[in-house]
Amino acid sequence: MEKTNVKADASACAECYSCQLICSLVYTGAFNPLRARITIRPDEICFTDECVETCSLCTNYCAYGALTRS
Repeated sequence: MEKTNVKADASACAECYSCQLICSLVYTGAFNPLRARITIRPDEICFTDECVETCSLCTNYCAYGALTRS
């Protein structure tokens, strides 16, 4: 799923998983990257179908600029 309010740059991603941790905490109540609505893969950042279009929480926690608001 692509998001209109978040720009993802996989080449800037350090795979720190901060975005997945905050996402899973907010939406499931636990730090569990496997339950996050964002997936980090080598050379790819994906959003699941469950990702809320208007949410951009992950951009606040990306220290490397891989996720920014568009």
